[in-house]
Amino acid sequence: MSSKNWLTAAATFGAATMIFGAAALAQTTPTPGATSTPQATGTTSAATATVGVSGTVTSTVGVTATATVSGTGTITPVIVPTIPVSPTLYQAGGTGNFPFAHPAFESVWTRTDRVVKEGRISRTWFWGPGPNSLGLLEQYNESTAGNQRRLVQYFDKSRMEVNNPAGDRNNPFFVTNGLLTVELISGFIQVGNADFTQYRPACIPMSGDFGDLQAPTYFAFQGVSNTQAGNHDAPDRTGQRVTQTIDRNGVTGNDPAKASIPGITLTQYISDTKHNIPAVFWDFLNSSGPVYTGTGQIVNQRLIDPWFFASGLPISEPYWAKAKINGTTTDVMIQAFERRALTYVPSNDPGFQVEMANIGQHYFDWRYRNYGYCPGQPVTTPTPPVPAPTSGTVTPIATGTVVSGTSTVIATGTVASGTASPQATSTVSAERTSTAGVNAPTATASPSAGR
Repeated sequence: MSSKNWLTAAATFGAATMIFGAAALAQTTPTPGATSTPQATGTTSAATATVGVSGTVTSTVGVTATATVSGTGTITPVIVPTIPVSPTLYQAGGTGNFPFAHPAFESVWTRTDRVVKEGRISRTWFWGPGPNSLGLLEQYNESTAGNQRRLVQYFDKSRMEVNNPAGDRNNPFFVTNGLLTVELISGFIQVGNADFTQYRPACIPMSGDFGDLQAPTYFAFQGVSNTQAGNHDAPDRTGQRVTQTIDRNGVTGNDPAKASIPGITLTQYISDTKHNIPAVFWDFLNSSGPVYTGTGQIVNQRLIDPWFFASGLPISEPYWAKAKINGTTTDVMIQAFERRALTYVPSNDPGFQVEMANIGQHYFDWRYRNYGYCPGQPVTTPTPPVPAPTSGTVTPIATGTVVSGTSTVIATGTVASGTASPQATSTVSAERTSTAGVNAPTATASPSAGR
Protein backbone atom coordinates (compact mmCIF):
# COMPACT_ATOMS: atom_id res chain seq x y z
CA MET A 1 0.00 0.00 0.00
CA SER A 2 3.04 2.28 0.06
CA SER A 3 2.14 3.65 -3.36
CA LYS A 4 -0.56 5.77 -1.79
CA ASN A 5 0.99 6.79 1.53
CA TRP A 6 1.47 10.24 0.00
CA LEU A 7 -1.84 11.19 1.56
CA THR A 8 -0.45 11.02 5.07
CA ALA A 9 1.18 14.32 4.34
CA ALA A 10 -2.19 15.85 3.61
CA ALA A 11 -3.22 15.39 7.21
CA THR A 12 -0.17 17.38 8.31
CA PHE A 13 -0.12 20.12 5.75
CA GLY A 14 -3.83 20.56 4.97
CA ALA A 15 -5.60 20.62 1.65
CA ALA A 16 -3.39 20.13 -1.37
CA THR A 17 -5.41 21.88 -4.05
CA MET A 18 -4.15 25.25 -5.28
CA ILE A 19 -6.24 27.41 -7.54
CA PHE A 20 -4.80 29.99 -9.92
CA GLY A 21 -7.29 32.46 -11.38
CA ALA A 22 -10.99 31.69 -11.60
CA ALA A 23 -11.15 28.42 -13.52
CA ALA A 24 -13.32 25.77 -11.92
CA LEU A 25 -13.23 22.05 -11.26
CA ALA A 26 -15.81 19.25 -11.05
CA GLN A 27 -18.65 20.73 -9.04
CA THR A 28 -18.63 24.20 -10.57
CA THR A 29 -19.06 25.81 -13.95
CA PRO A 30 -15.91 25.47 -16.11
CA THR A 31 -14.45 28.43 -17.91
CA PRO A 32 -13.23 28.89 -21.50
CA GLY A 33 -9.82 27.36 -22.04
CA ALA A 34 -6.37 28.81 -22.34
CA THR A 35 -4.47 27.79 -25.44
CA SER A 36 -1.14 27.23 -23.73
CA THR A 37 -0.12 25.62 -20.47
CA PRO A 38 1.87 27.65 -17.94
CA GLN A 39 4.83 25.97 -16.30
CA ALA A 40 4.56 26.01 -12.53
CA THR A 41 7.31 25.74 -9.96
CA GLY A 42 6.76 25.46 -6.23
CA THR A 43 8.52 25.91 -2.94
CA THR A 44 7.18 24.70 0.38
CA SER A 45 7.65 25.13 4.08
CA ALA A 46 6.65 22.91 6.99
CA ALA A 47 3.09 24.23 7.12
CA THR A 48 2.42 25.99 3.84
CA ALA A 49 2.68 25.32 0.14
CA THR A 50 3.51 28.34 -1.99
CA VAL A 51 3.52 27.99 -5.73
CA GLY A 52 4.70 30.53 -8.24
CA VAL A 53 3.51 30.36 -11.83
CA SER A 54 5.50 31.47 -14.82
CA GLY A 55 4.64 31.22 -18.50
CA THR A 56 2.23 32.67 -20.99
CA VAL A 57 -1.49 32.03 -21.06
CA THR A 58 -3.35 33.36 -24.09
CA SER A 59 -6.57 33.81 -22.19
CA THR A 60 -7.78 35.98 -19.36
CA VAL A 61 -9.81 33.32 -17.62
CA GLY A 62 -6.99 31.86 -15.49
CA VAL A 63 -5.85 28.28 -15.02
CA THR A 64 -6.66 25.81 -12.27
CA ALA A 65 -3.94 23.52 -10.98
CA THR A 66 -3.92 20.61 -8.56
CA ALA A 67 -1.03 20.07 -6.16
CA THR A 68 -0.51 16.51 -4.93
CA VAL A 69 1.48 15.70 -1.82
CA SER A 70 4.23 13.07 -1.67
CA GLY A 71 5.90 11.64 1.39
CA THR A 72 5.55 12.41 5.07
CA GLY A 73 7.94 15.34 5.40
CA THR A 74 8.46 18.30 3.10
CA ILE A 75 5.66 18.83 0.60
CA THR A 76 6.68 18.29 -3.00
CA PRO A 77 3.73 19.52 -5.05
CA VAL A 78 3.17 18.20 -8.55
CA ILE A 79 1.29 20.91 -10.41
CA VAL A 80 -1.18 19.54 -12.95
CA PRO A 81 -2.96 22.30 -14.89
CA THR A 82 -6.65 21.54 -15.30
CA ILE A 83 -7.89 21.96 -18.84
CA PRO A 84 -10.71 24.53 -19.01
CA VAL A 85 -13.73 23.54 -21.10
CA SER A 86 -16.02 26.16 -22.59
CA PRO A 87 -19.32 26.61 -20.72
CA THR A 88 -20.99 26.48 -24.12
CA LEU A 89 -19.98 22.79 -24.17
CA TYR A 90 -20.20 21.64 -20.56
CA GLN A 91 -21.58 22.90 -17.24
CA ALA A 92 -21.92 20.69 -14.17
CA GLY A 93 -25.15 20.53 -12.23
CA GLY A 94 -27.36 20.74 -15.29
CA THR A 95 -27.03 24.52 -15.23
CA GLY A 96 -26.13 25.02 -18.89
CA ASN A 97 -29.66 24.66 -20.28
CA PHE A 98 -28.34 22.22 -22.86
CA PRO A 99 -30.91 20.53 -25.08
CA PHE A 100 -31.24 16.78 -24.92
CA ALA A 101 -29.05 15.34 -27.65
CA HIS A 102 -31.52 12.58 -28.52
CA PRO A 103 -35.27 12.17 -27.85
CA ALA A 104 -34.54 8.87 -26.12
CA PHE A 105 -32.21 10.64 -23.66
CA GLU A 106 -35.02 13.00 -22.76
CA SER A 107 -37.47 10.11 -22.31
CA VAL A 108 -35.14 8.25 -19.95
CA TRP A 109 -34.45 11.40 -17.91
CA THR A 110 -38.08 12.48 -17.85
CA ARG A 111 -39.31 9.18 -16.47
CA THR A 112 -37.59 9.47 -13.07
CA ASP A 113 -36.17 12.98 -12.74
CA ARG A 114 -38.77 15.33 -14.16
CA VAL A 115 -41.01 14.83 -11.10
CA VAL A 116 -38.03 15.73 -8.89
CA LYS A 117 -37.21 18.87 -10.88
CA GLU A 118 -40.85 19.96 -10.73
CA GLY A 119 -40.82 19.56 -6.95
CA ARG A 120 -43.55 16.93 -6.95
CA ILE A 121 -41.49 14.60 -4.76
CA SER A 122 -38.44 14.87 -2.53
CA ARG A 123 -35.97 12.15 -3.51
CA THR A 124 -32.49 11.83 -4.93
CA TRP A 125 -31.72 12.34 -8.60
CA PHE A 126 -31.13 9.33 -10.81
CA TRP A 127 -29.45 11.40 -13.57
CA GLY A 128 -29.36 15.02 -12.40
CA PRO A 129 -31.26 18.28 -12.94
CA GLY A 130 -30.62 18.15 -16.69
CA PRO A 131 -27.87 17.56 -19.27
CA ASN A 132 -24.40 18.78 -18.31
CA SER A 133 -23.16 18.85 -21.89
CA LEU A 134 -24.07 19.08 -25.50
CA GLY A 135 -24.30 15.83 -27.38
CA LEU A 136 -20.75 14.54 -27.88
CA LEU A 137 -19.12 11.95 -30.13
CA GLU A 138 -16.94 9.31 -28.50
CA GLN A 139 -15.15 6.27 -29.86
CA TYR A 140 -17.25 3.11 -30.18
CA ASN A 141 -15.74 0.44 -32.41
CA GLU A 142 -19.05 -1.31 -33.14
CA SER A 143 -20.78 1.83 -34.42
CA THR A 144 -23.40 0.94 -37.02
CA ALA A 145 -22.60 4.19 -38.81
CA GLY A 146 -19.19 2.79 -39.72
CA ASN A 147 -17.31 5.75 -38.22
CA GLN A 148 -16.44 4.14 -34.83
CA ARG A 149 -18.31 6.92 -33.03
CA ARG A 150 -21.44 7.02 -30.89
CA LEU A 151 -23.60 9.81 -29.50
CA VAL A 152 -23.27 10.43 -25.76
CA GLN A 153 -24.42 13.08 -23.31
CA TYR A 154 -23.22 13.75 -19.77
CA PHE A 155 -25.31 14.21 -16.62
CA ASP A 156 -24.26 14.65 -12.99
CA LYS A 157 -24.71 10.97 -12.23
CA SER A 158 -24.04 9.22 -15.53
CA ARG A 159 -23.43 9.37 -19.27
CA MET A 160 -26.19 8.34 -21.65
CA GLU A 161 -25.29 6.62 -24.93
CA VAL A 162 -26.98 5.49 -28.14
CA ASN A 163 -24.97 2.62 -29.59
CA ASN A 164 -27.30 1.77 -32.48
CA PRO A 165 -29.49 4.66 -33.69
CA ALA A 166 -31.43 2.24 -35.90
CA GLY A 167 -32.17 -0.13 -33.03
CA ASP A 168 -35.47 -0.87 -31.31
CA ARG A 169 -36.37 2.17 -29.22
CA ASN A 170 -38.69 0.04 -27.10
CA ASN A 171 -35.71 -2.00 -25.93
CA PRO A 172 -34.87 -0.84 -22.38
CA PHE A 173 -31.20 -0.82 -23.39
CA PHE A 174 -31.64 1.34 -26.50
CA VAL A 175 -30.12 3.99 -24.23
CA THR A 176 -27.21 2.70 -22.18
CA ASN A 177 -25.02 4.38 -19.60
CA GLY A 178 -21.33 3.71 -19.62
CA LEU A 179 -19.07 1.61 -17.42
CA LEU A 180 -17.84 4.80 -15.80
CA THR A 181 -17.02 3.25 -12.42
CA VAL A 182 -15.01 0.48 -14.04
CA GLU A 183 -13.04 2.98 -16.11
CA LEU A 184 -12.30 5.39 -13.25
CA ILE A 185 -11.11 2.57 -10.98
CA SER A 186 -9.08 0.64 -13.54
CA GLY A 187 -7.69 3.46 -15.65
CA PHE A 188 -9.04 1.94 -18.88
CA ILE A 189 -11.42 3.72 -21.26
CA GLN A 190 -13.97 1.52 -23.01
CA VAL A 191 -13.95 2.04 -26.79
CA GLY A 192 -16.02 -0.97 -27.87
CA ASN A 193 -18.19 -3.73 -26.51
CA ALA A 194 -15.10 -5.67 -25.45
CA ASP A 195 -12.34 -3.15 -26.18
CA PHE A 196 -10.58 -0.88 -23.71
CA THR A 197 -7.56 1.42 -24.03
CA GLN A 198 -5.24 2.38 -21.21
CA TYR A 199 -5.45 5.81 -19.62
CA ARG A 200 -4.89 6.22 -15.85
CA PRO A 201 -6.79 5.45 -12.62
CA ALA A 202 -8.62 8.38 -11.01
CA CYS A 203 -7.62 9.83 -7.65
CA ILE A 204 -11.01 11.51 -7.28
CA PRO A 205 -13.09 11.07 -4.10
CA MET A 206 -16.09 8.80 -4.68
CA SER A 207 -18.20 10.65 -2.13
CA GLY A 208 -18.19 13.80 -0.04
CA ASP A 209 -17.61 17.49 -0.63
CA PHE A 210 -15.48 18.63 -3.52
CA GLY A 211 -11.79 18.37 -2.65
CA ASP A 212 -12.44 16.07 0.33
CA LEU A 213 -9.20 14.47 1.53
CA GLN A 214 -10.84 11.76 3.67
CA ALA A 215 -13.12 9.85 1.30
CA PRO A 216 -11.70 6.92 -0.68
CA THR A 217 -10.88 7.66 -4.30
CA TYR A 218 -11.77 5.49 -7.27
CA PHE A 219 -8.15 4.31 -7.32
CA ALA A 220 -8.50 3.29 -3.66
CA PHE A 221 -11.18 0.80 -4.77
CA GLN A 222 -8.88 -0.80 -7.35
CA GLY A 223 -7.65 -3.39 -4.85
CA VAL A 224 -11.18 -4.50 -3.93
CA SER A 225 -13.00 -4.35 -7.28
CA ASN A 226 -13.26 -6.44 -10.45
CA THR A 227 -11.69 -4.39 -13.25
CA GLN A 228 -9.01 -4.64 -15.92
CA ALA A 229 -6.51 -4.07 -13.11
CA GLY A 230 -7.46 -7.38 -11.50
CA ASN A 231 -10.29 -9.46 -10.06
CA HIS A 232 -11.22 -9.28 -6.39
CA ASP A 233 -14.13 -11.68 -5.99
CA ALA A 234 -15.95 -12.21 -2.72
CA PRO A 235 -17.66 -15.33 -1.34
CA ASP A 236 -21.39 -15.49 -0.73
CA ARG A 237 -21.86 -13.72 2.62
CA THR A 238 -25.63 -13.31 2.63
CA GLY A 239 -26.94 -12.85 6.15
CA GLN A 240 -23.79 -11.11 7.37
CA ARG A 241 -23.67 -7.40 8.20
CA VAL A 242 -21.38 -4.82 6.60
CA THR A 243 -18.63 -3.79 8.99
CA GLN A 244 -15.68 -3.66 6.59
CA THR A 245 -14.01 -0.27 6.19
CA ILE A 246 -11.82 1.41 3.57
CA ASP A 247 -9.82 4.63 3.68
CA ARG A 248 -8.55 7.05 1.05
CA ASN A 249 -5.41 4.96 0.57
CA GLY A 250 -7.38 1.79 -0.12
CA VAL A 251 -6.48 0.28 3.26
CA THR A 252 -9.29 -1.98 4.46
CA GLY A 253 -10.26 -2.81 8.01
CA ASN A 254 -13.17 -3.75 10.23
CA ASP A 255 -15.39 -1.72 12.55
CA PRO A 256 -17.72 -4.01 14.54
CA ALA A 257 -19.59 -0.97 15.90
CA LYS A 258 -21.17 -0.52 12.45
CA ALA A 259 -23.10 -3.80 12.88
CA SER A 260 -25.95 -2.04 14.69
CA ILE A 261 -26.76 0.29 11.78
CA PRO A 262 -30.04 -0.66 10.07
CA GLY A 263 -30.22 -1.86 6.47
CA ILE A 264 -26.70 -3.25 6.17
CA THR A 265 -27.41 -6.99 6.14
CA LEU A 266 -26.14 -8.58 2.93
CA THR A 267 -29.22 -9.98 1.20
CA GLN A 268 -28.18 -10.69 -2.40
CA TYR A 269 -25.17 -12.44 -3.90
CA ILE A 270 -24.62 -11.72 -7.61
CA SER A 271 -22.84 -14.79 -8.98
CA ASP A 272 -22.01 -13.11 -12.31
CA THR A 273 -19.59 -10.70 -10.64
CA LYS A 274 -19.22 -12.53 -7.30
CA HIS A 275 -20.19 -9.71 -4.98
CA ASN A 276 -22.82 -9.15 -2.29
CA ILE A 277 -25.40 -6.36 -2.06
CA PRO A 278 -26.72 -5.05 1.28
CA ALA A 279 -30.44 -4.65 1.91
CA VAL A 280 -30.41 -0.87 1.79
CA PHE A 281 -28.90 -0.83 -1.74
CA TRP A 282 -31.00 -3.74 -2.98
CA ASP A 283 -34.18 -2.02 -1.77
CA PHE A 284 -33.12 1.21 -3.48
CA LEU A 285 -32.41 -0.52 -6.80
CA ASN A 286 -35.81 -2.25 -6.66
CA SER A 287 -37.86 0.65 -5.27
CA SER A 288 -41.03 2.10 -6.74
CA GLY A 289 -42.33 5.65 -6.85
CA PRO A 290 -43.91 8.34 -9.02
CA VAL A 291 -42.63 8.38 -12.63
CA TYR A 292 -43.73 9.98 -15.87
CA THR A 293 -45.05 7.67 -18.56
CA GLY A 294 -44.50 8.17 -22.28
CA THR A 295 -47.95 9.78 -22.48
CA GLY A 296 -47.16 12.37 -19.82
CA GLN A 297 -49.08 10.73 -16.98
CA ILE A 298 -47.64 10.30 -13.48
CA VAL A 299 -47.99 6.76 -12.17
CA ASN A 300 -46.38 4.65 -9.47
CA GLN A 301 -43.91 2.16 -10.97
CA ARG A 302 -40.50 0.64 -10.43
CA LEU A 303 -37.94 3.43 -10.64
CA ILE A 304 -35.30 1.23 -12.30
CA ASP A 305 -36.39 -1.61 -14.55
CA PRO A 306 -34.57 -3.95 -14.72
CA TRP A 307 -32.85 -3.24 -11.43
CA PHE A 308 -29.35 -3.15 -12.99
CA PHE A 309 -30.27 -0.78 -15.85
CA ALA A 310 -28.70 2.30 -14.25
CA SER A 311 -26.12 0.78 -11.93
CA GLY A 312 -24.93 -2.35 -13.66
CA LEU A 313 -23.79 -5.21 -11.44
CA PRO A 314 -21.70 -4.86 -8.27
CA ILE A 315 -17.93 -5.01 -8.79
CA SER A 316 -16.93 -4.55 -5.14
CA GLU A 317 -18.21 -5.29 -1.68
CA PRO A 318 -19.76 -2.42 0.31
CA TYR A 319 -17.38 -0.59 2.65
CA TRP A 320 -17.75 2.01 5.36
CA ALA A 321 -15.65 5.14 4.94
CA LYS A 322 -15.26 8.64 6.29
CA ALA A 323 -16.17 11.55 4.05
CA LYS A 324 -16.64 15.25 4.61
CA ILE A 325 -20.27 16.07 3.74
CA ASN A 326 -21.40 19.68 4.05
CA GLY A 327 -18.20 20.33 5.96
CA THR A 328 -18.77 17.60 8.56
CA THR A 329 -16.91 14.28 8.75
CA THR A 330 -19.60 11.64 8.19
CA ASP A 331 -19.86 7.86 8.06
CA VAL A 332 -20.83 6.70 4.57
CA MET A 333 -21.16 3.22 3.11
CA ILE A 334 -19.89 3.00 -0.49
CA GLN A 335 -20.20 0.23 -3.05
CA ALA A 336 -18.89 0.23 -6.61
CA PHE A 337 -21.16 -1.04 -9.38
CA GLU A 338 -20.24 -1.27 -13.07
CA ARG A 339 -21.95 2.00 -14.00
CA ARG A 340 -22.54 3.86 -10.74
CA ALA A 341 -21.24 4.12 -7.20
CA LEU A 342 -23.92 3.90 -4.49
CA THR A 343 -23.61 5.65 -1.14
CA TYR A 344 -25.57 5.22 2.09
CA VAL A 345 -25.57 7.97 4.71
CA PRO A 346 -27.88 6.88 7.56
CA SER A 347 -28.00 10.42 8.98
CA ASN A 348 -29.50 11.87 5.78
CA ASP A 349 -33.22 12.48 5.28
CA PRO A 350 -35.01 9.30 4.12
CA GLY A 351 -35.24 10.29 0.45
CA PHE A 352 -31.50 10.93 0.35
CA GLN A 353 -29.99 8.23 2.54
CA VAL A 354 -29.07 6.20 -0.55
CA GLU A 355 -27.77 8.15 -3.52
CA MET A 356 -25.78 7.63 -6.66
CA ALA A 357 -22.42 9.42 -6.73
CA ASN A 358 -21.85 12.32 -9.15
CA ILE A 359 -19.88 9.97 -11.35
CA GLY A 360 -20.84 11.78 -14.57
CA GLN A 361 -19.09 14.88 -13.25
CA HIS A 362 -16.12 12.89 -11.98
CA TYR A 363 -15.68 11.05 -15.26
CA PHE A 364 -15.92 14.13 -17.50
CA ASP A 365 -13.32 15.94 -15.42
CA TRP A 366 -11.03 12.89 -15.45
CA ARG A 367 -11.30 12.21 -19.18
CA TYR A 368 -11.44 15.73 -20.57
CA ARG A 369 -10.21 18.22 -17.94
CA ASN A 370 -7.00 16.58 -16.67
CA TYR A 371 -8.40 16.10 -13.18
CA GLY A 372 -7.73 13.32 -10.68
CA TYR A 373 -4.03 12.57 -11.14
CA CYS A 374 -2.43 10.11 -8.74
CA PRO A 375 1.19 10.58 -7.61
CA GLY A 376 3.70 9.39 -10.19
CA GLN A 377 1.32 9.36 -13.13
CA PRO A 378 2.66 10.97 -16.32
CA VAL A 379 1.00 14.29 -17.11
CA THR A 380 -0.75 14.37 -20.46
CA THR A 381 -3.01 16.68 -22.42
CA PRO A 382 -6.36 14.94 -22.81
CA THR A 383 -8.22 14.54 -26.07
CA PRO A 384 -10.77 17.38 -26.21
CA PRO A 385 -14.50 16.63 -26.25
CA VAL A 386 -16.05 16.72 -29.74
CA PRO A 387 -19.59 18.08 -30.09
CA ALA A 388 -21.91 15.98 -32.21
CA PRO A 389 -22.78 17.83 -35.43
CA THR A 390 -26.42 18.64 -36.04
CA SER A 391 -25.84 18.22 -39.77
CA GLY A 392 -23.03 17.57 -42.22
CA THR A 393 -19.96 15.42 -41.87
CA VAL A 394 -19.02 13.87 -38.57
CA THR A 395 -15.85 15.42 -37.19
CA PRO A 396 -13.23 12.85 -36.20
CA ILE A 397 -12.21 12.81 -32.56
CA ALA A 398 -9.02 14.79 -32.18
CA THR A 399 -6.01 13.34 -30.40
CA GLY A 400 -4.22 15.07 -27.58
CA THR A 401 -0.54 15.65 -27.02
CA VAL A 402 1.58 14.37 -24.18
CA VAL A 403 3.53 16.70 -21.94
CA SER A 404 6.26 14.09 -21.65
CA GLY A 405 6.32 11.07 -23.92
CA THR A 406 5.24 10.29 -27.45
CA SER A 407 1.88 8.48 -27.23
CA THR A 408 -1.62 9.92 -27.33
CA VAL A 409 -3.41 10.63 -24.13
CA ILE A 410 -5.72 7.60 -23.91
CA ALA A 411 -2.99 5.07 -24.53
CA THR A 412 0.24 6.32 -23.09
CA GLY A 413 2.47 6.54 -20.08
CA THR A 414 5.12 4.76 -18.09
CA VAL A 415 4.61 2.93 -14.85
CA ALA A 416 5.82 4.90 -11.87
CA SER A 417 6.90 3.00 -8.81
CA GLY A 418 3.94 1.86 -6.78
CA THR A 419 1.23 3.20 -9.08
CA ALA A 420 -1.17 1.73 -11.61
CA SER A 421 -0.33 4.23 -14.27
CA PRO A 422 -0.79 3.05 -17.86
CA GLN A 423 2.16 1.55 -19.70
CA ALA A 424 1.73 1.47 -23.46
CA THR A 425 -0.78 1.48 -26.25
CA SER A 426 -2.95 -1.57 -25.75
CA THR A 427 -6.43 -2.80 -26.49
CA VAL A 428 -7.81 -5.59 -24.33
CA SER A 429 -10.80 -7.86 -24.67
CA ALA A 430 -13.10 -8.66 -21.78
CA GLU A 431 -13.70 -12.24 -20.71
CA ARG A 432 -16.76 -12.10 -18.49
CA THR A 433 -20.18 -11.06 -19.77
CA SER A 434 -22.71 -9.61 -17.35
CA THR A 435 -26.47 -9.92 -17.43
CA ALA A 436 -26.67 -6.20 -18.13
CA GLY A 437 -25.70 -6.88 -21.72
CA VAL A 438 -22.19 -5.43 -21.52
CA ASN A 439 -18.77 -6.86 -20.93
CA ALA A 440 -17.84 -7.01 -17.30
CA PRO A 441 -14.44 -5.70 -16.29
CA THR A 442 -12.09 -8.64 -16.61
CA ALA A 443 -9.31 -8.44 -19.17
CA THR A 444 -7.07 -11.02 -20.78
CA ALA A 445 -4.20 -8.53 -20.74
CA SER A 446 -3.95 -5.85 -18.10
CA PRO A 447 -1.44 -3.80 -16.16
CA SER A 448 -0.63 -4.65 -12.60
CA ALA A 449 -2.93 -3.26 -9.98
CA GLY A 450 -0.07 -1.28 -8.49
CA ARG A 451 -0.91 -2.26 -4.96
